[in-house]
Amino acid sequence: MATGQHQIDITLDERRELVARARKLAEKFAEYGPKADEENRFPVELVPYYKESGLASLIVPKKYGGHGADLWTVTLVEKELASYGDPAITLAFNMHHVMVGIFLNLLEEDARARLFKQVVEDNALISGPFSEERAGFSTIADTVAVPDGNGGWHVTGKKNWATFIEGADIVTFNATITDEDGTLPSDYKEHAARESIFIIPTSAPGISIERTWNTFSMRASGTQTAVFDKVPVPADAYGGPFRTGLIGEMEWVVFAFSGVYLGIADRAIRLSRESIAKKKLGHTVSGENLSVKDVGYIQYQLGQALVELELAERTLRGTAITLTEGGDAEWAPVERPAKLSIAKIAATEAAIKVTDIAMRLAGGGAIRRGPALERAFRDARAGIYHPLSNDATFETLGKGLLGLLG
Repeated sequence: MATGQHQIDITLDERRELVARARKLAEKFAEYGPKADEENRFPVELVPYYKESGLASLIVPKKYGGHGADLWTVTLVEKELASYGDPAITLAFNMHHVMVGIFLNLLEEDARARLFKQVVEDNALISGPFSEERAGFSTIADTVAVPDGNGGWHVTGKKNWATFIEGADIVTFNATITDEDGTLPSDYKEHAARESIFIIPTSAPGISIERTWNTFSMRASGTQTAVFDKVPVPADAYGGPFRTGLIGEMEWVVFAFSGVYLGIADRAIRLSRESIAKKKLGHTVSGENLSVKDVGYIQYQLGQALVELELAERTLRGTAITLTEGGDAEWAPVERPAKLSIAKIAATEAAIKVTDIAMRLAGGGAIRRGPALERAFRDARAGIYHPLSNDATFETLGKGLLGLLG
């Protein structure tokens, strides 16, 4: 059987043990989740607990001292943390795993070994903001890296969607390398070619955080704006080209984020089941004190919710197997991110559909702000914003079918 770049480096027992660690850590997430949502803040108090769990090195290959988790294991860990803990808090820590996964193949060996040593030995955590105010993730970086004359750069710019920036030890970001005098190339292709990845400590001078996160969904993720003001960046912080690098590693975005949304759907079903099992309608016009669990349409809708979750989970697992077996080698490179994003769409849409069903089953009281189901309902809505969006995925695949991708 042919295999792809995703070799399995973990046993089933090791996978179960990591998921068990996530379940234990989820207790802390659940403890902090309601208040963090109410206060619209990322609970930095959880960072030491996360580091103690050993999950920081979840994806780091065993040859570097990590756990060597594959895509499916990562998905299950994120699902556990979101389902039994808190989705928004999970989304924040999830950014670290996204970046570690991307760097598995993106960095040159010396840089990769150096970074993974920090993650394994120091439990260093990573934030990876790549969105610009002008057009988010899809635009070439307005953030600039001006040569300092000594092989390094001074970086200036702003990054939106800086998830986990408040809890991370390391920040990795994209910036466009300018001419010596700070001028950006006027040619689009040259501009794109100079867009690069850099990796520096969050404690570097010139980095600050603007508290711009004020949303109805995923509030506790603390997705603030990172500001770079002539931040000194040494030569060894260079991580390589951005557009031809990070985009080629989209599976780590897809599976890590999708695990969170599987967790939201699982959470909603579990909360509904627990509520329905002990709820009674009281005396109805028929004179019976009817148990809600005995109502046919309740059974139907709960089963429908489970089918939505299972469809998404099986889509993700099947995609993971496809990547392990090397089936993605048959995909056109330009279509690969969109083909992967089919799995992300399945997970995020399932979270929305399942939480819709769960809210209807819970009745009017569910709309009150704060309870776990109401927060799951809100958090599910954030899935449409993660790359690649549904529209971008559909457009790319449609162009491919029409032979318009070149």
